[in-house]
Amino acid sequence: MKQLFATFAFSLFFFVNAGLSAQTKQLSEDEIWNQKIQITDPVFSVTRWDNNNVYLSSVDMRDGNRKNISVNLKTGKTSEIENSSSRAEQKNEFREIIKTIENAVNPTVSPDSLYIAFTRENDLYTFRIADKKETRLTFDGSDVILNGYASWVYMEEILGRRGNYRAFWWSPDSKHIAFFRADDSEVPLFTITDSPTQNGYVETLRYPKPGNPIPQVKTGIVKADGGDIVWASIDEKGNNYFGLPYWRPDGKALWLQWLNRGQDNYKIFEIDMISGASRELYNETQSTWISIDYEPRIRFLESGKGFILTSDKSGWNHLYLHDMNGKLIAPITSGDYTVSNVLGIDEKANTLYFTSSKDNFGHEDFYKINLNGKNLQRLSFGDYTHRISLSNDYKYFVTTYSNVKTPRIVELYTTKGKRIATIQNTKNENFDLYEKPQTDYVVLKSDDGLFNLPMRVTYPINMEKDKTYPVKIYVYGGPGNAVVRSDWADNFSGDNYKFAQDGLIQVVMDHRGSGQNGKIGQNQMHRNLGYWEIKDYSQCVEWLVANKQANAEKILITGFSYGGYITIYALTYGADVFTHGIAGGSVTDWSLYDATYTERFMDTPEENPEGYKSSSVLTHADKLQGKLMLTHGLLDENVHAQNTFQLISLMQELNKTFELMIYPESRHGYRGKKNEHSRKIDREFIYRMMNEE
Repeated sequence: MKQLFATFAFSLFFFVNAGLSAQTKQLSEDEIWNQKIQITDPVFSVTRWDNNNVYLSSVDMRDGNRKNISVNLKTGKTSEIENSSSRAEQKNEFREIIKTIENAVNPTVSPDSLYIAFTRENDLYTFRIADKKETRLTFDGSDVILNGYASWVYMEEILGRRGNYRAFWWSPDSKHIAFFRADDSEVPLFTITDSPTQNGYVETLRYPKPGNPIPQVKTGIVKADGGDIVWASIDEKGNNYFGLPYWRPDGKALWLQWLNRGQDNYKIFEIDMISGASRELYNETQSTWISIDYEPRIRFLESGKGFILTSDKSGWNHLYLHDMNGKLIAPITSGDYTVSNVLGIDEKANTLYFTSSKDNFGHEDFYKINLNGKNLQRLSFGDYTHRISLSNDYKYFVTTYSNVKTPRIVELYTTKGKRIATIQNTKNENFDLYEKPQTDYVVLKSDDGLFNLPMRVTYPINMEKDKTYPVKIYVYGGPGNAVVRSDWADNFSGDNYKFAQDGLIQVVMDHRGSGQNGKIGQNQMHRNLGYWEIKDYSQCVEWLVANKQANAEKILITGFSYGGYITIYALTYGADVFTHGIAGGSVTDWSLYDATYTERFMDTPEENPEGYKSSSVLTHADKLQGKLMLTHGLLDENVHAQNTFQLISLMQELNKTFELMIYPESRHGYRGKKNEHSRKIDREFIYRMMNEE
């Protein structure tokens, strides 16, 4: 399950704590909704580096206009440039070739640009560009046998949506392809219906729910021109999962990630290219769970002398250096902080570059450290969140930094700490002309004193002393999903500014298990989803009531997907604190969601019956006393509409009042006019709450 919520790019309306002078004015409704005024410019982001320059681009979301610049690494001189066409022309050339391949799914060009691999009707093929020869590599594809095409739950929970169901991977030398073969025959069929035609519409999906059989997957290796398939000698009928495979850089072996059904034992195997024999390189267990969807987990050293593994086994996400046989050489990072991303490994200088919130909770900083774990150094500065792009030679970096008070600034530095140039300050000439709602970044200590609970709070414009204001809280929730940063956000709708004009306190908040408190915080949620989120969110609300003029009778919470689940749980289990809710695409009982995601945190219903019962919205539906609006897409193949239907059936039996909006022909997340309608009814619900006597 991933975060999903609709936004409009609208850089005008995020929030600063600025002193308001008599000359400032508020935006009109026409200026708000038609985006006629912007107080910050579109931010430049890095597109590529070369030995002399860094290239950046920005896009004005109002008209789609793109600007491209280059900045000289020595002098800092900025030049405007035309779009580079060579790379685009090459992509267009491949697109034209792909058009000639009938019914090609996920066409992927080989590293040497000589082949295109693709799937068709769940079999794997290659297309040799020089002579247009098509070669079929597998021959048993069907509606339940998927070669190189991911089973739904693998796409959603392991390989990721961006892969678009692709489950094959070229070797770096372009000689072989590794692929998953999934057998879905034992996975239960789920039926989805809709009503766009006279006779209705029906589709089915192989979707494992907690305790159901999961796809049986095995990994094959085949030559680009076809031939016998070498199968990895790991039992595909075992109750387990396989993560994203990694080709060894020399292309002579495949590394395969393995995870047991309980998702608490993780292994890495090296697969022999000739025999398929497996050799165990790494074995990790945890008492709660291990997330196999975290990528990249393995990073090979260019020298071929080892690899760096990412693991949260210590309770915090850290980096560990191993030799190529899996032996631990040294922990690279350690301590009570999480490494969020590795940006570069300079073997010649024995240095690794990474980002983390080590010194600044809720922010993001840039660091370097020796591969032996010594000489940790912060390269970024100030009380900001830094978005970093590092040059290919590790000598320069561009930082885009901001916080809730400071619009984004883009600067070029050397990794030795010298500032070369300020490329952009996004604050423009309109910034000081218009009133802006004050925003604070707040961090509370949890009731038990163990964890930080961050909030971003935006207050109404021109708040009156001794007056209380209604509150709207956006949440996502779930283990490892943080939504709060102290940065300047561009992707918000005009609603935010209008709500601030009309007297609404707007809050985004995280809980102890959101990821910012490390795996230690997440572990508390094991076998007990919902409980700690509501406990921590309730504490944040109580603080807002006590300290920030929040009206305890008008506390609205809203979210989509997992956020929809938390919203309904707050209106039922947490009904003493939360009074209004808007929940979209919601899980209502964890036995109804997919096995891979749910069992990761909850184990199976047979193993954890009390946890499933206490975490279910259905268990607490009788406690509903506030005002709740539910929405769901009828074609939602991710969180099935049965979640909402089972809840409303129960609430009808309990004689509970609620609002409901179903979106026919809509999936997990509404598009086009359906999205506009959803935003409209959300807005109307919020204003009804605000205007209640």
